[in-house]
Amino acid sequence: MLSEIQIKKARKQLYENYDAGLPKTFSALGDPCRLYIFQLLLLQHEVCVTDVAKVCKKTVPAASQQLKILEQSGLLIRQRRGQMVCYKLKRDSPTVKQLIQFIYSLHLIIKSNKINK
Repeated sequence: MLSEIQIKKARKQLYENYDAGLPKTFSALGDPCRLYIFQLLLLQHEVCVTDVAKVCKKTVPAASQQLKILEQSGLLIRQRRGQMVCYKLKRDSPTVKQLIQFIYSLHLIIKSNKINK
């Protein structure tokens, strides 16, 4: 059990290092479809809404809504190409950089575990 001093120290450390954007990021990626879209954008430099809809087997409005949530969370950049709307990862964002590194590391661990079994 933590002492009062340890509790105060932990609170101070948590508040000093708190990133207000993280809950929004985790909420956005907590949906399987949006995580899938994020991973799709790791593989493809840029993807249009219609392509996301086809890959994810969703309607265009449903795909558009998922992409909008990812954009609002600061993970994607939207670009209009005439009548098409395309998205790409906001790769200059520190959060996106860390997520990319985490996902690649996770895939390596999973791959390694499959090989070692």
